[in-house]
Amino acid sequence: MRRGRPHNGFSLVELIVVIGVIGVLIAMLLPALRVVRENAQRIKCQANLRQIGFALQMYANSNKGWLPSWSGWHSTAFPADSSQEPSWCGKLADWLSPDSAVYQCPSFPQDPMKLHNYFIEAVWANANGMHATKLSDIRHSSEFLLSGDMTQPALYPAPLGTSSTQTDDYDRDDAGMACLCFADDGGFLMHRGGNNVLFTDLHVDTFAEFDPARITFHPTRMLSWSGVTAAGADQSGAQ
Repeated sequence: MRRGRPHNGFSLVELIVVIGVIGVLIAMLLPALRVVRENAQRIKCQANLRQIGFALQMYANSNKGWLPSWSGWHSTAFPADSSQEPSWCGKLADWLSPDSAVYQCPSFPQDPMKLHNYFIEAVWANANGMHATKLSDIRHSSEFLLSGDMTQPALYPAPLGTSSTQTDDYDRDDAGMACLCFADDGGFLMHRGGNNVLFTDLHVDTFAEFDPARITFHPTRMLSWSGVTAAGADQSGAQ
């Protein structure tokens, strides 16, 4: 009898088993890869906020300690009417371009408008009849919020939010409406772990909910955004 050829190929059953194993491995790896990607986006967002924080500090150093003023709604950083002030992003232009990608959180859904996703804290200044906050008024530097993820759906145009205004706001601030919102107050989480917050001492942390022991909107007292609006004007630096 003639010796048959050695069998070097795979049988159909063997191929099916190998494909099945590969499918299981991919199914196991995809969630882990998604978590890694989301963590990378959260860390990139924190880096964005630190850059904004450095720009805010440099602006204050050049303006007798005052942070940029908030002034309502700006559809551009520099209004066509020269009698109107630039947005707070426009005032930072010497240190950070208002059109920089730094103002866009990598975890926010991609959109052609490239919306700004960060805001400047303004509720305390507004409650005290001011348009800016002075760094020397801030006593809780590690708790006082300077900026953070903008997670108020009412300030994003549809379909990304619920606003009927179809333009970006270069002067996002929380004077009239809270910008940092969590699930309990109608907001959303920008990242899997929560929302990023920039503090006056320039450290950034992530919160899944508002922490009254670690975040304040008042320079000398531990108060929430609604607590500041309820307290109204006070004498803590108001001029």
